Amino acid sequence: MKKVIRSAVALLVLPIALAGCGGSDASSDTGSTAGCVTDYAEGKDYFPDKSTVEESELWDISYHGSYKTITLTDTENAEGDKLTYVLYQCGTPRPEAAGDALFVEVPVTNVSVTSFNALAMVDRLGKNDTIKGLSGELLGWAEKDDWYAGVVSDAGTPMSIGEYTDLNREAILGLENQVILMSGFGQGFDDVSGARAAGLPGVSVSNRMERHALASAEWIKMIAAFYNAEAAANTEFDAIRSRFDDVVATISGKVDDREVGYLCINAERGCEFVYAHGDETLVGRLFTELGVSNVFAGDNPAPNGKPYDFEESIGAGAGADFFVVYDPMTMAQDTLRTDPRMSQFRPFKEGDFIAGVDENFDECRAKTYLDVDVLIRDVAIGLAPDLFPDAKGTCFARST
Repeated sequence: MKKVIRSAVALLVLPIALAGCGGSDASSDTGSTAGCVTDYAEGKDYFPDKSTVEESELWDISYHGSYKTITLTDTENAEGDKLTYVLYQCGTPRPEAAGDALFVEVPVTNVSVTSFNALAMVDRLGKNDTIKGLSGELLGWAEKDDWYAGVVSDAGTPMSIGEYTDLNREAILGLENQVILMSGFGQGFDDVSGARAAGLPGVSVSNRMERHALASAEWIKMIAAFYNAEAAANTEFDAIRSRFDDVVATISGKVDDREVGYLCINAERGCEFVYAHGDETLVGRLFTELGVSNVFAGDNPAPNGKPYDFEESIGAGAGADFFVVYDPMTMAQDTLRTDPRMSQFRPFKEGDFIAGVDENFDECRAKTYLDVDVLIRDVAIGLAPDLFPDAKGTCFARST
């Protein structure tokens, strides 16, 4: 994750054309493209549809007539300044802004994406036709997953721009992207920081670093601001929150005696023996919301969980009676067959666990932290199937 972007120093001296609906001259008023202002009036409100941040702890948005400002925590540099994105309506003057802000004409029509969570949000907003570049990883998934293939088809012929750890400067400069939607993975990573230092329009999509599930889903509003699609994002988020709250209301107080864990076990996915989440992760807090106890909470405060060796994991998971395994089911079952140590865990011994569905695992991986209503419902069905008669999980299913 810490590789330096190729020819980063060279990029510092190359201007990045933030091509938008008004061309590279932000103050020009050509009126040649739909969506651009053709008769700018100072003081007029050009954003009738607005979003309000209700759940997120990491970003905010404010509106100023012809432009809007997004500020968000730099999750890669927690002690640093906030990241600032100034989005100004095409055909209006570029505003003044202090600091190292990224200026972008909106609505954007030319983007690249390296974050699979961001890709799910762009897709949900119906903006796949704006995608001109994708990471090689995302393009690779299109060869084996129908959802990714559909996104790529909608986009036309998006170009490979390398990987989020090693972006291809020639490809990006040729595309003249307005923004690159990238994953902000947190401290210890420098993907977005490296892109910005190289003069590329990297935008941090850090929803995975949120402390609560609904806060993660609310990032669709942040993505939507670049498209002037706040109304659609508000509607989508409200629907997700309503379904999420319905699940909580259905199961609340009915599973308080359950000891659960959220873990992966397949070495191919970097889990070695067991990698489990504690209470300080998004899923750990989701368990708290459901009213269950997390068996891997002790000495596990990391925002993305921690690895366990055999003895440590057996000790921590001794009281577990239910597991959520975030490996695909086939991988999980293969590991259980080939590693007899796993039978030490009662949920595996008794088959009381759910794991990721095989058929559309990659699609679910992209959508899970947007569709948190689906995530909490899948877990709730696994925990208390009697409360959801005849219901089947969407992204997690019980072993047969």
